[in-house]
Amino acid sequence: MPIKGKRPRAMSQVIFPVMIVALFSSGSCSLFRGLGPAPPVLREDFSVLRPEDFAGKIKQLEEISQNDKSLAVRTRALYYIALAHAHYKNPSPDYPKAVQYLDKYIGLETNRQEIDDIVAWKAVVQALDNSLREGEKLEKSYAQLKQQSDSANKNKELLAKKITDLGQVIENQKKEIERLKKAITELDTVQQEIEKKRKGIKK
Repeated sequence: MPIKGKRPRAMSQVIFPVMIVALFSSGSCSLFRGLGPAPPVLREDFSVLRPEDFAGKIKQLEEISQNDKSLAVRTRALYYIALAHAHYKNPSPDYPKAVQYLDKYIGLETNRQEIDDIVAWKAVVQALDNSLREGEKLEKSYAQLKQQSDSANKNKELLAKKITDLGQVIENQKKEIERLKKAITELDTVQQEIEKKRKGIKK
């Protein structure tokens, strides 16, 4: 259930350069700035969580994002909710929600450079979500064409060609989704670097 072909090519030309430059450049990324002590949950390494712990962790972060007395803490919690929803160890990743929380975070963040860094991450998550959605559509189209091919006695050759072509598109898209998923896993490394270099956030 993935795409490639014409669209993914343009997608890959934009996503990886932006992600690498914006997310992996520790010298310019404002996420690495020390902002004071932060709650332990906002300094946690998600890669050590068990898959079954993500649902509870997201609820905990949502509680902080809504009720903590510090606006800075509430804002930062939105970033970690997005990270948890898109994390490669999350057994039920929700990329649309990750994008929603990144939008909320961007709307509250005042540092322009930090916004630019997060927008780069959001582009990767959004691209993966779009690929998954298109993959589902292609799978449905494939199933419909296959059904027509099995039941029709005419135009079998044409339908078979369409099925073959669409099957190739789906295979290419699967590769694209795997590539984008790999990009999501790399964000975990970025998050760990962020926590090493950032001493926390002001309350």
